[in-house]
Amino acid sequence: MIPLRLWVDEKWRRKYTHIPLLFPLWGIVTSEKAPFQKRLFERYRFDQSLYALAGSTEDADVFLLPYRFNVLREKDPDLVREVARAAYDAKKPVLIDGTGDIEYPTDIPHAITLRSGGYRFLRESNDIQQPLYADDLLETLCAGNLQIRRKSAKARVGFAGWATLEPLATAKTILKELPDRLHSVFDSRYRACKKGIFFRREALAVLRRSSLVEPNFIQRASYSAHTATASDDPAILQEAFVQNLLESDYGLDVRGDANASARLFEILSLGRIPVIVDTERNFPFDDELDYSRFSLIVDFRDIKQLPRRIAAFHDSLSNEKFEAMQRAARDAYRNYFRVDAMTKHVVKRIFDRMHDVRFS
Repeated sequence: MIPLRLWVDEKWRRKYTHIPLLFPLWGIVTSEKAPFQKRLFERYRFDQSLYALAGSTEDADVFLLPYRFNVLREKDPDLVREVARAAYDAKKPVLIDGTGDIEYPTDIPHAITLRSGGYRFLRESNDIQQPLYADDLLETLCAGNLQIRRKSAKARVGFAGWATLEPLATAKTILKELPDRLHSVFDSRYRACKKGIFFRREALAVLRRSSLVEPNFIQRASYSAHTATASDDPAILQEAFVQNLLESDYGLDVRGDANASARLFEILSLGRIPVIVDTERNFPFDDELDYSRFSLIVDFRDIKQLPRRIAAFHDSLSNEKFEAMQRAARDAYRNYFRVDAMTKHVVKRIFDRMHDVRFS
């Protein structure tokens, strides 16, 4: 693959944290309070054979906004306009990191925007869906040893994470979501716009009440890899998360604050089969990757049928198929979703989108 050439003018440098795509070029910048993220980017790098900084605007394929759009739209919208104008004048696309818990439209016709969340029914044509950054837990905590489970008589579903919300916080969240909740009366897709904790609580409650599956849950009042907000030592929490999955046949994956989940890719990294509650999610690289080979996807509108769907799925698998899906889960993470592997898939899609960019 020909390297993608990115143009970043030195006058666009600011004191904000630059985007991860620039870590290999401008240095890794992560908070000491987020040790897992620092470890991830120190261990796994974007593939530098596939992209580089251009020496001039003429040599560039795309102009790059060096900081996250969500940061600049609040703190420095003038820089967004400056970079977008420069790209327009050069008749080159502008590449924007638009990832975040809330993913705002850029309103720039000649933008190619990286996303990690969002909703299928609101997706823009020039969006590129990339995975959330997730560590290779098999390599980091299991010495790279894939632990294949034999098929059990009853499906054991694992979950370890945040699953409770205080009454006052619940009321505030519902009030904030009121426009989407009202919209959902007329269009059921908007029911997917609720905060992820509501779907988690419902999914866990439904599974706990059922005799069709075996729940293996660790429900926490909070779950964070950030030292300032973690309820315990983040390393201890992560080890419990990994052990919970290794002792389960399936890992329950429900969206977080963004309509995405790093948990999905962590489950896959361990070679476990995720049960994904699909809240109109955009799945990375699903144009070439068949998720049914390594996961069970259940529409959020069918959440009450979750135990029945899991049990029927589990019963339909032979021992050989069950073990093959675990290997396929690990392969998907290693070949598509880990930082070093995802580079070629993102770069390929940037080249593809370049032909569709409009200058109007």
